[in-house]
Formats: sequence, C-alpha cells, structure tokens
Amino acid sequence: MLSLLEQVSKFSGIALVHNTRADKKAAKKVDNSVNDDARAIQYTTYETLIAEAKALRAKGNLPCQAVLTFDDLTTFVTYLLAYEGVVENLYLQPEAPLALPNTSNAYNSSTNTVDITHKKPAATVWHLATSGTTGTPKWIAHTSSSLCRAIKHGRQHQQTRWALCYQPFRYAGLQVILQSLLNGATLVDCTTADTAKKVDIIRREKVNAISATPTLWRQFLLSGAFSDSSPTFTIEKITLGGEITDAPLMALLASQFSNAKIMHVYASTEAGVGFAVTDGQPGFPKQWLTSGVNGNSLKVDSENVLWIKANAAQNTKLNKINNTIVEVDSQGYVNTNDVVIIKDNRVYFKGRANGAINVGGQKVHPEHVEQVLLQSPLVSQARVYAKQSSIMGQLVVADVVLSASKDIETKPTIALLLHCKKHLARFEMPTKINVTDSIAINASGKIGRAQQASTE
Repeated sequence: MLSLLEQVSKFSGIALVHNTRADKKAAKKVDNSVNDDARAIQYTTYETLIAEAKALRAKGNLPCQAVLTFDDLTTFVTYLLAYEGVVENLYLQPEAPLALPNTSNAYNSSTNTVDITHKKPAATVWHLATSGTTGTPKWIAHTSSSLCRAIKHGRQHQQTRWALCYQPFRYAGLQVILQSLLNGATLVDCTTADTAKKVDIIRREKVNAISATPTLWRQFLLSGAFSDSSPTFTIEKITLGGEITDAPLMALLASQFSNAKIMHVYASTEAGVGFAVTDGQPGFPKQWLTSGVNGNSLKVDSENVLWIKANAAQNTKLNKINNTIVEVDSQGYVNTNDVVIIKDNRVYFKGRANGAINVGGQKVHPEHVEQVLLQSPLVSQARVYAKQSSIMGQLVVADVVLSASKDIETKPTIALLLHCKKHLARFEMPTKINVTDSIAINASGKIGRAQQASTE
C-alpha cells in the first residue's frame, strides 16, 4: 500500500481552508490568507502540503514514537503526511491529554528515532483515543489499511468541499480528513467555531458535504440558518454518525436538503466503520444480521448487545498487545457496547450498555428516552440523564428545547409526560422535564453523558 503522502502527491489545488489566530506565533507557509474578525483565513494547497511534508522527511531522524496534537489544520495534516509510513507508532492526542501506554517493548522499538534514508520502517500503527462519552477514554490501535478501508475513491469525489465538524484527532474526524485528502478534494475546518460561525464558514466556502453528529445537525436546523429559499450553495452529501439517529431528524433533513444524499454511518473507534444506512430510516435491516454488510459480520447476543466482526484482524492483535480493553470473542467479533432492539425486521439502537440509568434495579437507556421525546413535534432537542435517589438509586430527568411550532402547547411538560406514557415503561418515565433554551454539547459534537442532577 502506498503511503498517504505518495497517494496525495498526485493532486493539486486548494486542499485545506481554516482559520488561525492572527497573533499565532508559529510560522506557517500558506498560499493565501484574508483577515476575518482578527483571524486569518488560510487556504493551503496540495502543493504546499506535499512540499512541507517532504521537507520534514528530508531532515531524517523522525521519532519512532510520535505524539501529534491539534493546533491548526495545516500543521496537523502536514505532520500526518510526513509521519505516516515512517514512524512506528503515531498517537493522535486529544485536547484533554491521555496518558500514553508503554509500548516500547510491545512494538520492539529499539531506538528513539528512525533515519528514513537508511531504514525502511514498518507500517505505522495509529493510536486514537475514544471520546469517553460514557466511560474512561482509552487508546485504540489501527493500521493505515483499516483507517482507509471505507474511503470512497473516484473523480466524482474530487469536487467535494467537505466541512470538518468533528475533532481531527478523533476517529470520525480522521475519516473525513482521509476521505477528502485521498480524493484531492477541499476540506474546510469548522471544528473551533460555534454553530452560527460554522454556518457562516459553510456558506462562505460553498461547502457541499457535511458530516456531523445528530445533535449538531439538530442545532443547525434549530438555528434556521439553512432555511432560506434561495441558498447560495447546495448541500449534496449529508452524513450522520456518533449518536443514534431518529426518524424525525432524517425526515427534516430530507425535507430541508431535498437534493442531498443522506446516510447514517455506524462506526466506532474500536471497530472502525461498520456500515452506512441510506434508506432514510433509523437503525438497520434485520437481514444484515445473517447476510452481513460492507464485508462485516453482525450478531446480537443474549443481552441484546451488538457485536461486529470487521475485516481488521490485525487491529485486534495490535490492541491485545497494547493491553487495550476491547472485548473480542473466540470468533473475532468485537463487542460494540451498543444495546439494540429488533422490531418489524429492523434493528434499532437503544443506547450504550455502560451508560444505562439504574432505576430500582431496572436499566433505562437515556438515548431511548430521548428518541421518544424527539418523536413529539413539541421537541427539537432533548437530553436525558440520571438524578441520584436515596430510595430508587437513580431517577430519570429530561431537559428539552421546545420546537418553534405555532401549535405549541400551553403546558408542554404535561403534554410530553402523556406522550412518554404511551411509549415508555413506568420505570423509564422522566420524573421531571425541564424546558431550556439550549442543550450543551461536548467537544465531540455529542450530548454529554457524565453530568448528573443533584441528589434528591
């Protein structure tokens, strides 16, 4: 397999668009820049990326164990291209630094540097941190082959202008970066802006493809920024991932972006890209449990947890060496920790196995309660979490952002409780519904799951 740098070297034109603080001390070679509210908008070409990456390699003696942090997109991608295929272990360090495992013995790294003029290095092992939304973050190992397995290639992808809404050091963000770079497309950085600024950037740069979490898509729709009747650009590709996708959101996106191809991608840092659902419905077809999909095999265990066997056996071996907590059974299936329910020839996601609320010994998945709330036309956003209880252990509490519907109820919380009563078991019912103006999301674009209400 050619290195990323070798694959990208055939392209030309604008590769990256991003903002950088005008007072940033680090020198950066860029091809053009304009000032925007005391920030420099930088346009970096493939020619510049290739030249800078080759210059780094030409110096020789690159580290065997490299840790790459995100400062700006041009620097990040330049070092990715320079390091991949040269360093033995490449760690993409998140904003909240995660301690590095001791891999020097496991990967037989006998020296601290590698002189690429005298040594042909082994394939780079990538280490990506999980987001830790419902648990402790951990390092997961990947190969370049496994990371690029789901990339779509073709001339038709070269004109795509991707919005990067995921953090680039996360699995989802890296997938968007690779999809863009390996097709000679343009990548527009939207990671550091708030929702309104993201939309401004998307419009200004005429983005035509966006990959984001369902939560971020709801914020886009709630802002009304894409609702004008004569947009100056057209969204052609919409990808959702990282969270459970519900039918109302899919319908809203299809209505708002009638010309766009919409897909929900199921992927995780541990298992990689599992599959993409393109039929506009939540969940996935039950038949995939027997037929498989995208070269992957799927199964559901007795606890209703989804397991996936991907074509990435080398990753499993690497993660065992790395002492990473990735549960793999004797057949090679990886435990996704996602609880599902099978209904009417469809498999629906309920929530994370390790994120359940314990109500008197009964497990309640907050994501499932959120999906029920979002089915109501009264709700545009919802967050469900636990409240500590001295009697029941935990209770279910919900925060909701009401929709802008003209038919809004005068007593929406009562109407929502009645709605929940029709679709939830008694122990799953929210004991309190709070109406709020907004729901905070974490840096990964997801609803945070760690915070809890005060003890009763």
